[in-house]
Amino acid sequence: MAASGGQEKTEKATPKKRRDAREKEGNILQSKEVNTAFSLLGVFMALSVLASFMYIQLQAAMRFFLGRIGDTEPVTSSVITATAITLLRYIVTIVGPLLLVALFVGVVPTVFQSKGLFTMKPLKPKFSKLNPITGVKRLFSLQSFVNVIKGIIVISIICGLVYTRITDLLPEIRKMQQMELQQGVLFTAKNIFSIVILIVIIFAFVAAADYIFQWWQFEKKLKMSKQEVKDEYKQIEGDPQIKSKIKQKQREVAMGRMMQEVPGADVVVRNPTHYAVALRYDPEQMISAPRVVAKGQDELALKIIKVAEEAGVPLHEDRQLAKEMHDNLRLGQDIPHTLFTAVASIFAELETIKNKINIDL
Repeated sequence: MAASGGQEKTEKATPKKRRDAREKEGNILQSKEVNTAFSLLGVFMALSVLASFMYIQLQAAMRFFLGRIGDTEPVTSSVITATAITLLRYIVTIVGPLLLVALFVGVVPTVFQSKGLFTMKPLKPKFSKLNPITGVKRLFSLQSFVNVIKGIIVISIICGLVYTRITDLLPEIRKMQQMELQQGVLFTAKNIFSIVILIVIIFAFVAAADYIFQWWQFEKKLKMSKQEVKDEYKQIEGDPQIKSKIKQKQREVAMGRMMQEVPGADVVVRNPTHYAVALRYDPEQMISAPRVVAKGQDELALKIIKVAEEAGVPLHEDRQLAKEMHDNLRLGQDIPHTLFTAVASIFAELETIKNKINIDL
């Protein structure tokens, strides 16, 4: 299939393409044959379990209503109401469980295949469907051809199996007139279920083949041209101005987080206003060396110094060390061995000052 601009759709659908097809268009991978096979199997399995119960309830209903034939009680509105309620109760008791199972097994495969997607998009009217040319194309499409062939094959196989099975049972069917009613019902039900099991098996194979075909069709429809992939990539990347604003916002958030670390620093090394690096060292928390918790240049350096002064964090001026740490160390990085001696002397000096203040106090 040729894409717009004459380009072939040879590329697999991107995650965004799949997400848009699912959420915006309601286009999902789904096989109706899977629903049919699952529903058929579920209903007849439920029927095999509920058959005896339904038979007993049917007998009770027949006894009740046949027993009312010779009843001489006057027919009044209350009698009619009571009879209608009893009839409704028997109908619900006999058919209700089977209908609930049918509803359940009809919904489960749909929910499973759609992965819980609920959308009204496919139900919206499309005026393109009213176009006779589009209708003719759809009539002679590959999907329609496959559906026709599939239907012919399935009907032929089912008819052949039913005919063969009934032919094999003819001798036993002739003996049914000698059976009691209950035996005849059980015999009929048993053979009907055996035929249904064969039909279910056929539908299971058809469902598997149809699911594979629908998957192939689904992937084919979602394929993209190389130009579409490029356009989508540009769209995801976004406008350069938007990207710049996002990066700016990210920098502001990171800066705010970094500034929150300054009051907890042990010292700020500065140069004297161009660079500022805040260090923290806590041996009790198993930190092997002083760690960079904040750093900045020019205006940001002045902000770090101001926050440090307000928080009472010691300031130490060392032009070369401040510039070297700012240029070569990243946030959260421990001081390397090459700078350990210089930084250690600063912490030793701070410790001496601290001890002297404690002695004076």
